[in-house]
Amino acid sequence: MIGNIKAKVIVADDQLKELRKKYSNKKIVFCSGCYDILQSGHAVFFNQCKQYGDLLVVGVGRDEVISKLKGPGRPVNPENNRLYLVAAMQDVDFAVLNDAGIYGKKVDFKNILEKLHPDVFVLNDDDSGIEEKKAICETNGTRVELVKRVVPPELEATSTTRIIDKINFKYRAPLRMDFAGGWTDVPFIMGDKKGFVSNAAISPLIEYKNGQFNFSGYPRGSGLSTSTAAKLLEMISSKTYNSDSKTLSQIGEDLFNLENTELNWAIGRQDQYSIVFSGFNCFEFGKDYAKRMDINISRETLEAFKRNLLLIHTGVSRNAQSAVEQVYQNHKTPSGKQALDKLARLGLEFARTLEKQDFEGCAAIMEENFKTQIQLASASSNSYLDHMYEFAKKNGLIGGKIAGAGGGGAFIFYCKDTGYLKDAMKKEFVDCFEIDFDFHYKDIKSLNKI
Repeated sequence: MIGNIKAKVIVADDQLKELRKKYSNKKIVFCSGCYDILQSGHAVFFNQCKQYGDLLVVGVGRDEVISKLKGPGRPVNPENNRLYLVAAMQDVDFAVLNDAGIYGKKVDFKNILEKLHPDVFVLNDDDSGIEEKKAICETNGTRVELVKRVVPPELEATSTTRIIDKINFKYRAPLRMDFAGGWTDVPFIMGDKKGFVSNAAISPLIEYKNGQFNFSGYPRGSGLSTSTAAKLLEMISSKTYNSDSKTLSQIGEDLFNLENTELNWAIGRQDQYSIVFSGFNCFEFGKDYAKRMDINISRETLEAFKRNLLLIHTGVSRNAQSAVEQVYQNHKTPSGKQALDKLARLGLEFARTLEKQDFEGCAAIMEENFKTQIQLASASSNSYLDHMYEFAKKNGLIGGKIAGAGGGGAFIFYCKDTGYLKDAMKKEFVDCFEIDFDFHYKDIKSLNKI
């Protein structure tokens, strides 16, 4: 088999001259390309080319030339591999490596034209070097034919770039920043009462490929729900999970069930739904459901709010277990019930206040939420975190809260001057650091094209 393919490969200039002489009574068609990852579009193109003559000769770009034209990382496949694959195509009669250099800006087949003198040169009508290639063909007495890119109905449009992108594809997910209402999304502690949580998805995104995570510099235990985002990426990338057929709510609920199965039904729904839906949301939570509230927060409003937000890590890794245990101990006490009722109210109130663009009012709600978290579970804070918060208040903080369950991790601050407060905090608390973030607006299906 390889012998038949090898017979179609031209390896010397003299062979080009001999080919022209041998088939002087035949119409020779020539086309050229890199053919880096041979795919269906190339097969269609070769078939189009063959319609213009008796013999089709295909020029294949050399590695060094393609690297100059396409950039680092190209070609993917070495030149001889590409040459022999092209020669193996049914419509290709002969294949030859192009010149070792570039003539002008786009022509790497000048020598072939001069030796072979093809009757017709075929290229796509959207080729970026049409005029230059027409000029050199005219010099050599070769007619130029332009063809449109055609995708037969049986095939799907593709390209080498799209194939490379697919090979390099990573599943991605945002994290979650919670503003108010946390704990009221946990069915076990809320019972038949409704909860409300205001939160938003944030980037940088975390990535998952070939079983490996890239957490984009986020420290674990920040209270931003890295563990749920990681579990989501594992779930949607699983061969046994059909994301295409699922709604966003179904994906959120599947993730909630998956995590709770592993954690004995001890967690709530806000992390899963926030990360899946993205953007800002106020969710209503019941015993067996979650739904988005019809509260219109424009992207412009959220970005204006962000200008005075500072996400700063305390330098203390969060251990939520103590806070979780206290919540489960306290949620049925009079003080615990009062705290949960207040947290639910604050979760809804935050969204309505943000809708009015009352940003300082939002900051006050965040602070009230933080105090109420501590009422429900004193482990949400400690003397060091209290000291950090008090220091921030003296240096421009209007209001804020600890992210997630607390006990460490990141503070979400709304302040007069983020730069001033950041510098003051880092000078006073040497272990703390800023986490750069943006709000993220693409839902998980749009983001991963599923």
